[in-house]
Amino acid sequence: MSTPTARSTHRHARASASTLTMLLWKSSGSSVDQAASQLPLGRRHRNWNGRRKQMMYMRNWLAAAGITALSALASGASAEDGKPGEELVVYTGTGIPTDFADALVAPFSMHMQEKYGVPVHVRTVPGAIPTVWAQLQTEWPNPSGDVYWLYNQNIRAGIDLGYWLPLQDKFTREEWASFDQGAMKTLNTRGYSAPIEISAWVLVVQNSLPDGAVTSVGDFAKTEFAHRITFDSALSVGSGYNAIAAAAAIRGDDWHTWFQNGQFNEEAARPAFELVGKWAANALTLTQGSGSIRPLLRRGESLISAWWWHNAVEELRAGTAVHIVEPKEGVVALVQSGPVISSKTKNPIAAVEWAKFVHSAEANAIAQKVGYLNKLPRAGESASPQWQEFSSKAKLLWVDEFRDAMLDPAYNEKVLDLYNRVVIQGQ
Repeated sequence: MSTPTARSTHRHARASASTLTMLLWKSSGSSVDQAASQLPLGRRHRNWNGRRKQMMYMRNWLAAAGITALSALASGASAEDGKPGEELVVYTGTGIPTDFADALVAPFSMHMQEKYGVPVHVRTVPGAIPTVWAQLQTEWPNPSGDVYWLYNQNIRAGIDLGYWLPLQDKFTREEWASFDQGAMKTLNTRGYSAPIEISAWVLVVQNSLPDGAVTSVGDFAKTEFAHRITFDSALSVGSGYNAIAAAAAIRGDDWHTWFQNGQFNEEAARPAFELVGKWAANALTLTQGSGSIRPLLRRGESLISAWWWHNAVEELRAGTAVHIVEPKEGVVALVQSGPVISSKTKNPIAAVEWAKFVHSAEANAIAQKVGYLNKLPRAGESASPQWQEFSSKAKLLWVDEFRDAMLDPAYNEKVLDLYNRVVIQGQ
């Protein structure tokens, strides 16, 4: 049997609603007439005005009932015709991922036009991920976004809360297997999202400093760099935990001893936090992501800034006189998740298509054009030449488990309390 067109289905809905209204009207009208016929003749005349008002109220109620029925039937027809809505709201985080998402808007609209006949407009909403995550929880169950770019820990927390639609079942088995399976295992988002990048944390150094002047994050404590270094604050952004991981690596600490059976061992963690506190005391400022790092480097106010590798490469391409140093203790690195789909999305067809498009070969090519050079390729695709060169020689220090522990709700409040007291206040 052929599927009716949207127009014919809407005509059927209008006819059904009209029939329903007529049947209800006849039934209610006869009931009123029957009740009136039981009255004495004089009372029939005296009650005519009341009966007329009742009929008017009934007519208005039935009209509303008919409209409601029509609306319900029409909505069902719209869902059944397999068409996406015209707008999609995507929260994109900050930095290069936002540039990447913006660059996908036009080709995605064209893709949707070709596939569904609907040129879906994507409205990208940039913003710091911790802020977006807090906003999502506040807005739930009526979130303003359809698709979100969040930290891995946020996605995992949202799974048990029913926040997301599963992504894995939107791919074939072969397609899902084309993602980097090591990264997928590390990501551990249970099929609700797929890995999209490896984030690597490096030192961005002004060319005015001679080669070899900076070799380690530990150089942040040197007096010759007093008030000329920056790194992110853990109180503001997730990348702020990188400095703590670097301090633990420099000291040779086993950070696993900090987290035991739901308890944060402040005594074991304090020495690494105190080292970060020394760096903070020597800093120009503690930054809050790319928006605050970039201008300080461009103006030359910061001699050394800890930053994500892909942002540093983009800064080089922009002509800023800096170079990249890979810390000798290791380059802090972790796997990051791609977008996740809200289970309350108002446009599920477009939301699924967007999540899949972000991971497509076409998007991989666009990523390299906009400087998203650390995007993970799927099987059959190529990583950027810059990433291939960097990752082949860098000593990557994987901190995914460390980051998970730091952001675990069982520990995070106490972690940030210690950070505030030791790193920020110097206690």
